[in-house]
Amino acid sequence: MSQPRSWLLACVIGLCGWSGSPPAHAQAFAQLSVTPETTRRHPVSPEARFANTGWQGIEQATLALAERRIGSFEGVPTAWSDRPVRIHHRSYVHHHEQRGAVLIVPGFTEGLTLYQEVIHDLVVNGYSVYIHDHRGQGFSTRLLSGAEQADKGHVDRFDHLVTDLEAFVAQVRQQRASDPLRARRPLFVLAHSMGGAVVALHLARRGADTPFAAAALFTPMFEPTVAPRASARWLDRGLRNWCHAGAFGLPFSVPVLSSARTRGGGFEADRAAFEAMKDPASHPQTHSVARHRQRWENRTARCDGPDCGHVDARVAGATFQWVDQACAAADAARGPGAARIDVPVWLLQGGQDSVVEPEAQVQFCESVNARRVPGSTGRCVGWRLPDARHGVLVEVDRIRQPALASALSFFDDVARRGP
Repeated sequence: MSQPRSWLLACVIGLCGWSGSPPAHAQAFAQLSVTPETTRRHPVSPEARFANTGWQGIEQATLALAERRIGSFEGVPTAWSDRPVRIHHRSYVHHHEQRGAVLIVPGFTEGLTLYQEVIHDLVVNGYSVYIHDHRGQGFSTRLLSGAEQADKGHVDRFDHLVTDLEAFVAQVRQQRASDPLRARRPLFVLAHSMGGAVVALHLARRGADTPFAAAALFTPMFEPTVAPRASARWLDRGLRNWCHAGAFGLPFSVPVLSSARTRGGGFEADRAAFEAMKDPASHPQTHSVARHRQRWENRTARCDGPDCGHVDARVAGATFQWVDQACAAADAARGPGAARIDVPVWLLQGGQDSVVEPEAQVQFCESVNARRVPGSTGRCVGWRLPDARHGVLVEVDRIRQPALASALSFFDDVARRGP
């Protein structure tokens, strides 16, 4: 996009969004506290366990306990060019499943190569695990053509991500139905960031008909942070208010539109910027330099075969279309429609998260609990880890361990209570 058009777009956004500040929600989440017994019952890999181990090495460790199944399906065609979209997915079916199954829904720019440590921890805890790569990410088809556009984070319509999830869930249910024992065990969903919005929209759409027994949402994206919170500049304030109001919600795809704020610098430029940081531990994703550095390596993973929608997992900055769709979808996910969610939700907020808005997470829980019985906690219970950044699942051990152990303990509690 040319510089004049970028400034014109910025001015339109600033003027449309100029309406003061988004409303604050006073009800804060309680601080997460985990007992030694909880961490003992739910072992989680220490950072040193897979230090300098690539995603395939971690996957091999998991395959000592589970059978891997690789597959794909055709999703909704791209809106821009009507090209077919191949959604890549993998299953890790536990040889001796004890607690049921967990379906993982990744965040923006992420893919299954980045979740191998989480997958391993879930399998060690007795779960079978299912995961798919969102369209435009991981080993699924890219939505923009051309070498310069292939690594852009893009989505035509956010609702396509929900449709893809539901198609994958249908396959998982069919697979598990073939085994009477597995079919009787609960199916949980664990999501991070953008994946949290995808899951919330699914849960609200399906209500009591969802196959999930419960949901664990790690730093879910119920409003992306599109400008620095502390900034008083009119454009930054306008951007924040524009996103908070649900953006434009454009009914058509505009992948060519981007601005300096949203187009990113390409995969290699973003990776170089991380490597050039004087203090990598100050990155807004995580305090863990080792885990974050390995994530960058895992993003270069390659895929070969008929189930690969794309040859590698490289994804970088977002297009304006993604930002517009993400803001609109997040607004819908945290809104009144969330009251239709009919399963228990565990939500974790990072006290140092600068990637998504914490107040929006509080609003989501308030919406879910709008119909709660007086005196009850409601279906959505939120927790806060003061020192956690956005990437909780790749944080240092003192943050990651209690977070994941708490989520698994929540799954245990739901399984004990039954439907």
